[in-house]
Amino acid sequence: MATASSTAFTRSRRCATAASCRRIRPNVSLLRQRTFPLLAERPVHLNAVLRRSTPRLGHPSGQRGSLHGSRRSNRTKHGLSACSIPRYPIRPTAADVRGGKEFSMKVLHSMKLAAVVFLAASLSVGTADAARREKADEPKIDYPDATRESPKADNSPRLGKQIQKMFDLYNEGEDMEGAIKIAEEVLASDRAKPYDRGVALMIAGNAALGVDDYGRAISYLERAIEENALPNNNHFATMHTLASVYAQEDKIPEAVALIDRMIAETKSKDPDVYGLKGGIHYNAGQYDLAIDAIKRAIELKTDGAPENNWLQMLMAAYNETGRDAEAVALAEQLQKQAPDDKRTLLNLASLYAQTDMTDKAAALLDDARSRGMLTEQKDYEILYAIYLNMDGKEADAAKVIQEGLDKGILKADAKTYTFLAQSLYFSDQVDAAIAAYQKAAPLASDGETALALSQILTNEDRNQEAKAAAQQALSKGLKKPGEAWMVIARSEYYMDNFEAAKVAYREAAKDPATRDQAQKALAQISR
Repeated sequence: MATASSTAFTRSRRCATAASCRRIRPNVSLLRQRTFPLLAERPVHLNAVLRRSTPRLGHPSGQRGSLHGSRRSNRTKHGLSACSIPRYPIRPTAADVRGGKEFSMKVLHSMKLAAVVFLAASLSVGTADAARREKADEPKIDYPDATRESPKADNSPRLGKQIQKMFDLYNEGEDMEGAIKIAEEVLASDRAKPYDRGVALMIAGNAALGVDDYGRAISYLERAIEENALPNNNHFATMHTLASVYAQEDKIPEAVALIDRMIAETKSKDPDVYGLKGGIHYNAGQYDLAIDAIKRAIELKTDGAPENNWLQMLMAAYNETGRDAEAVALAEQLQKQAPDDKRTLLNLASLYAQTDMTDKAAALLDDARSRGMLTEQKDYEILYAIYLNMDGKEADAAKVIQEGLDKGILKADAKTYTFLAQSLYFSDQVDAAIAAYQKAAPLASDGETALALSQILTNEDRNQEAKAAAQQALSKGLKKPGEAWMVIARSEYYMDNFEAAKVAYREAAKDPATRDQAQKALAQISR
């Protein structure tokens, strides 16, 4: 039997092979993704393996010799849970494409114009003054180059009070269902002329939008266009609205067809129309078409700066088509214009990470952290993930994780403590790493974290604790239980419990993954 006096071997702390020093790192690569509407940011699970071969000094001579397969791996990270990192850039949302509050205001404006047209047409007076008053009340022609001849607003005077009430309810915004009810009454009336029906359908469709009933809204707005009786301003505004709703409801082919029809029939130079077209193409995955449309919108936008959501979509479309230099340049421009805008900052950081400028990504995010801009779990996760993918930045990763835990932003769960432990261990803060692993192991759903803890403990000659951690790992379940039995066997051996070591090696030999090592070690200590 091998004894301390019969061998002069030292137990090495260095890795048996470079592969034994592997660790699982979170990867912050931007994978291509298309979403509409914006879904909860889905995590990407990565286990990119990087290796280290930095040796640590061995024990003093005169201690028990190393067993076959017992050179304990320094900093081996087997089976760590993969870190979930949110995907960026942050994609434009359905509300962005639809225009949010601006969209609602445009609809309201269109309705007020419709009211003016209707009321002017409904005045049953034949005087020259009335004619002049009607002409003065004419709205601005929004589509002067339209190929469609604008129909005359020929309404039924007998329905005037009902339609006026419908307008009032809609514009007050308090009783959209009441406005829809009156619209249905107008539609059911034998007195209703095509213009009356068109107005009623337009109001009903927009009122349905006001109560988030997109199915009814689509039906009413489609019928309003089919009625073909509204003046051009309202007819094409209804097309614009319906295309937006199609996009909101993921009816992308319908949205594309309608917005293209609108542009063809109006020869529009309205930047908002091209902005909507760009958004629809973007969410259809037609990124080249999206780029063309958004660039056209920006070109036509002569009164003020381009809409921010157009620029965000353009940046994302550049990213989707591999035009990374253009995406980064635009992201830098946006971030310079709005340095305190978190969404813009995160997009730029993610693009830096994707284009191998991780030092810039880390610096940008760390500055944001120092300014209190990182307020969500995913913000801290992406920063520490970037640090863990940079050489020599493990201490920075540990600092970020610990701060996130202290602030209650990061969850005190197995994943967080595991990555804290890994960061500490690779920055040579071994005792702190062990403490973090000891917090992680009981919280883990399986025994892999406890196994990693046991391997570190045995490497630090804390054999009794290593044995206990390996037993905990076995009790929680392992993919390769033989690895835990190898830790137990080595711990028993170095505590001079030779018979217990033999028993553990026999258990390890039952696992195909550790059979050869266990059998050779067992043969060695049985001589």
